[in-house]
Amino acid sequence: MVKLSLFALTKIVESIPQTIVDHMYTYLYKDTDGVSKETWLFEYVKKILIETFGYDTQHLEDHVEIREKNYRKKQQSKKYWLKKFQEELAKIPNNPVSIEISSWKLALEQMKVSSPELDIIAESERLIGVKNLEDLPELRLKQIKEWSSTNSTFLSDYRYLSTKKTNQIRKALETDLNFIIADTIEKYDLTQAVDVQPHGLIENVVFSEKSTSLKIKREINAITLKETFFDDYEISDNEFLRTIIKVEDGDLLFADKSLTKTLDGTDREIIFYVMSQKDESFYTDRTITVDISKLVQRAYNSQGVKNYVEIEKRLRKIRSFGFQAVIKKQSEKARPGSADWSIFDSVVINSNPNGRRYAEIVIGTYFHQQYINQQTVKIYRDSLDSIQGSISKILVHALQKERLERYVQGKQFRDVFPLNFFTRKVRMDKRKTEMNMRKVQDALEEFKALNILIESYKRYSPSAFEICFIPLTNTEMHDFFDQVDSPIQLSLPLQPELIEE
Repeated sequence: MVKLSLFALTKIVESIPQTIVDHMYTYLYKDTDGVSKETWLFEYVKKILIETFGYDTQHLEDHVEIREKNYRKKQQSKKYWLKKFQEELAKIPNNPVSIEISSWKLALEQMKVSSPELDIIAESERLIGVKNLEDLPELRLKQIKEWSSTNSTFLSDYRYLSTKKTNQIRKALETDLNFIIADTIEKYDLTQAVDVQPHGLIENVVFSEKSTSLKIKREINAITLKETFFDDYEISDNEFLRTIIKVEDGDLLFADKSLTKTLDGTDREIIFYVMSQKDESFYTDRTITVDISKLVQRAYNSQGVKNYVEIEKRLRKIRSFGFQAVIKKQSEKARPGSADWSIFDSVVINSNPNGRRYAEIVIGTYFHQQYINQQTVKIYRDSLDSIQGSISKILVHALQKERLERYVQGKQFRDVFPLNFFTRKVRMDKRKTEMNMRKVQDALEEFKALNILIESYKRYSPSAFEICFIPLTNTEMHDFFDQVDSPIQLSLPLQPELIEE
């Protein structure tokens, strides 16, 4: 089940053009409903999202199929309505244009009586678009032909909508709404409106601002003679995070320079995107299947061939990295064999019959368990997509975790954070305190400017910040604490139909 987030519902309602909202109030809303128009609108759209799109049910419909189906229906129905309009002009004396002409004649006559000096011909051209009302049928036919052939116009934009039967109007609005809702879901990726990441990727200092060289060390097991290659990252004077590079051959390690580099912002983007694509199979076999083309677009915003090669290389690099829990003494020997935890346990890249590349990725048990136990941090993807700074992108989940915990625990949203809080989240050069403080400050400033997480902040000391978080909105309270992640199941595609008489 995919729960409908209040954020997604609000975004969709805000995306409905005002003209269509007005039509909904005119033709669908009833005062006897006992609710305000605004409340009714939200409930009406919510009902569509549940009954047509499958939110809050066991079967989530494919919104792309719904969009395509209703787009075809919209365009075909517009052509049909154009044909009917032409027939009415030719055969029916009391057609919509003749009624409009009668109304304009009366209005212009009244204007002339009120203002005898008024140039009726000029006024007619200004108000209606023609000097002579006899030319109005030709103008209206031209306008409706243009409406019919324009892809972006809606069925309910039809000039003479009110002349249609009640059932036709209802179906026209239904078609337009289904298309708009599906298009908005696709545009803003609202199926994944809430980003959910495990604590392990946030609490452990896995990522660096930019790719830097690891200080690779080698140990050989005296009994098995197995080589272990690792890097110890200093968190504090007596704490280290050990990164183990899982390779069978040391020559391979040094031949592939990417394996001697830290996980950077691009690696992080890849990992977080992969995690966001989990479906029902993830909960049973830890597997996530990812379309490589979408991953390339997400990481590089480009579909170049070189980017495909680079993405596949990075996926394998991430698979090769393992981590051990913080080691208290640097003198401790690396454990032979597997690491305590890894992000990807395996990566298998294949092509489907159409040649489309995809990756089947088995997520590490550590993170899989955190998802099951809901040891996760939630934040709106819309907020994440607005962030530009490399440090900001790494720190945003850590600060969101602090913000959410203060809400849950009923604590104040203001607190002091020493520099070592941040250096436990993103790899930095410990020797450069002031430079690191400036980097953190840049991130805090970006959050404040974007109105994300941070309401205000200030330097509390040479190596600490006082931060005041933005209190949670009602929408966040609903989406982050009432919503439970569940598997997705797509239904079969839908067939189009035509709105006729």
